[in-house]
Amino acid sequence: MASVREDLVNYGIKIARARLVAGAGGNISARDKNIIWMKPSGFAMDEMSPEDLCGIDLTSGQQVQGKNKPTSEVNMHLDIYRVRPDVNAIFHTHSAWASGVISSGVELKAMFAEFVNDLGRTATVPYVTPTTQDLADAMSACAKDHDTIFMVNHGVLATGAVMKQAFYRCQVVEDAAISLVAACITGKPRFLSEQNIRDLMALEGPKHRVKMMQAAQ
Repeated sequence: MASVREDLVNYGIKIARARLVAGAGGNISARDKNIIWMKPSGFAMDEMSPEDLCGIDLTSGQQVQGKNKPTSEVNMHLDIYRVRPDVNAIFHTHSAWASGVISSGVELKAMFAEFVNDLGRTATVPYVTPTTQDLADAMSACAKDHDTIFMVNHGVLATGAVMKQAFYRCQVVEDAAISLVAACITGKPRFLSEQNIRDLMALEGPKHRVKMMQAAQ
């Protein structure tokens, strides 16, 4: 069975291939008991090996494994894991369409079932200077009650019970942003109503998505 580090490296490659980041942008991490494995600073998502990852002790915040410097957003990741024991993966992307829509002043809302079924609880966090403790505080406070967070002038942060869930959430946000732009160009977007959303949430299928992802992980 692949290790947590190997899985995280493979998802970094998937994120790069899906064009959800550019250059060395974005950062990803995964929980391995009390160790949080993180993307190293300055590395592109598709140029990491398991040995390049940084192992951070969740309790102390100290780096205990790896020779590289961890992502500059290390505190944001650690603080979210501390308030969300159910979260085992955090993927932060800078995807072009989602970042553009999120930062435009237009609200990114549900047009399709996937937005409701896959993203979980969504929220938007206003711009806070990247890499600061202020950002870590704002994101961890929001993540207590939300699963996918839209970061104005910054990007997307997706949590997941497993890495696959966090990755799917990043993909669905980008697809939702592209669809919104297409709808605005060709006509007027038609969003799902509150009743539509309640009906989707009442369906049995979405409740088993995490279990299926865990089985396939």
